[in-house]
Amino acid sequence: MATTEQKKLFINRIAPLAQKAYRQFGKPLPSICIAMAAVECNWGLAGSCKYNSYLGQKVGTGKTATKYWGGKYFNARTKEVTNQSTGQLKTIRDNFRAYDNAEQCIFNYYELLNTSLYKRVIAGSSYKDQMQQIKSCGYMTSITEVNTCLNIISQNNLTQYDDGSGEEKTNYIIGRNYTLQSNMYVRESPRGKKKPYSELSINAKKNAKRDSEGNGILNKGTIVTCKGIEYREKEIWIKIPSGYICAEGAKKYIM
Repeated sequence: MATTEQKKLFINRIAPLAQKAYRQFGKPLPSICIAMAAVECNWGLAGSCKYNSYLGQKVGTGKTATKYWGGKYFNARTKEVTNQSTGQLKTIRDNFRAYDNAEQCIFNYYELLNTSLYKRVIAGSSYKDQMQQIKSCGYMTSITEVNTCLNIISQNNLTQYDDGSGEEKTNYIIGRNYTLQSNMYVRESPRGKKKPYSELSINAKKNAKRDSEGNGILNKGTIVTCKGIEYREKEIWIKIPSGYICAEGAKKYIM
């Protein structure tokens, strides 16, 4: 069993990586990643950690490398639930993904949770809802893991790492279209430099104008596609093909 100090060290290691991945992918919330990692690798004490495997990602049916997984794997014993109603376990051997470092593991987890297989995991929903959504998509077979993770989140105040992006935030969804409620600058990054008109996408240029310095301003009523979600204090920023726009701050800017 992990000690209080071991749990603290584990959280301090995983939390920044989960936050970094979350800022890129938009889901799931960092608190969920931290809690699931704590369960899957026993707070960093499991043998899988020597392979930088913290979240139990299996190789699956193929061994095709992805952006954040180079194709390495290891074989290990694991327990699988054979009866969902009773929670009966069976020990088997399976292939698990190995990584060069912890960051690769965390980013591969987020990469997986943003594939079509997990499209029911909704960005912007609460950590409780996201946990159930991940379960329903088949990531975990244990009938107790959802509650275990929720307890870990609550007991260790892991929502503090969600950057204020939990239940109180509005439910912007990656892939959905939204309409600008006012003229808006496009930024290189959340709160970053204004994008020049010349660097906007072709479609954006059709619905934009230049300011006196040549920066692009999207017109009110322009329809934009959400490609990602990032949170900055009390602001929500949406990634669009041309850059970033503020979706919500003192008021809603897109709907």
